[in-house]
Amino acid sequence: MSYLNEDKGRLRRLATKEAIALSMQSRWQEAAIANRQIIESFPTDVDAYNRLGRALMELGKFAEAREAYSRALELDSHNTIARKNLERLSLLR
Repeated sequence: MSYLNEDKGRLRRLATKEAIALSMQSRWQEAAIANRQIIESFPTDVDAYNRLGRALMELGKFAEAREAYSRALELDSHNTIARKNLERLSLLR
């Protein structure tokens, strides 16, 4: 069982590195896809929701970005990144 957990943790770290690298290269569509894949496997990954929200904001998909940041806040009510970006999105209405 511990090997499975180690493999899952390693895959999560690799997927996270890829998602971050895509964002750093402003490859927002690919970054959104990568973060959605992480969320499929790890539905409580707050950081993936924050990264997804950022990618969606960059793509102009504000309603979807709001959903991603809202989910991050549901998982972690003290998440300042999600809270700050939801405030930014509210100004765009």
